[in-house]
Amino acid sequence: MKYTQRDICRILNITRETLRFYEKEGIISPEIDPVNRYRYYDDYQMYRIAECRRYQANEFSISEIKAMMDTDSLEQYVLRMERKRAEFERKAEEYFWLKEHTEDYLRILRSIPKELGKVHESFVESIVFIPEKKGNELQLDQESIESNRYIMNRLQYSFMMAVFPDIRNDEYEWGFGVRTWMRDLFKYNPVKARHLPGSHAVASVIDTGDAWNFSISVAEPLTAYASEHGLEPAGMFFMRQVVKTEENGKPHRYFEAYLPVKEDGR
Repeated sequence: MKYTQRDICRILNITRETLRFYEKEGIISPEIDPVNRYRYYDDYQMYRIAECRRYQANEFSISEIKAMMDTDSLEQYVLRMERKRAEFERKAEEYFWLKEHTEDYLRILRSIPKELGKVHESFVESIVFIPEKKGNELQLDQESIESNRYIMNRLQYSFMMAVFPDIRNDEYEWGFGVRTWMRDLFKYNPVKARHLPGSHAVASVIDTGDAWNFSISVAEPLTAYASEHGLEPAGMFFMRQVVKTEENGKPHRYFEAYLPVKEDGR
């Protein structure tokens, strides 16, 4: 039986552009009327289109599909499918951890209204910090460029951070952070990085408005709490950005702020 382009498009739910693409790539070879140049397709051409779409649904490239349909031996076909299975396994693991990360992020977002401005004691997890700027000065040495390449490959798992190396000094570094366990999971090893160990901390959620440049004054509620409760600072004060929003025409930039303290510092 012969089918027109319209028939094929209706039966297989594809466009004329897709048909022309398959013909150009050599997937199909329709019969062409020498007089009116109309194209006609038989059952075998329809089968090849359906097979091509099935392989595309499994994320094979057109060049791979042509080999699978026209030249692969059974052994070659099996090897190709095994490689695709391994690729899907890698993607499944990636999406699993991305889902876990997103669920954790949602928990933090939902906690902002009740945690905003409140200071409390908490445990801050271990973080790897990759500095990008010191104050307003962008670090463009080779190590920083290499570190930036690493972080850009895992950007979906990172967050922006401001770190004050010395709480008595009004200078900070700005860059990216990633949870240490996630870095280890993905064998993520930036060249230039600073390890912020997990520790007991004084914590709060703060809103800096639209500010990009910060003063150590943002730490005052946390240092005041530490002083009032006899807690001794024992690490670098840092803030990790949660989200920037616009509400009623006013910008909000929410950060989780942490001041590590000695657990036995009472």
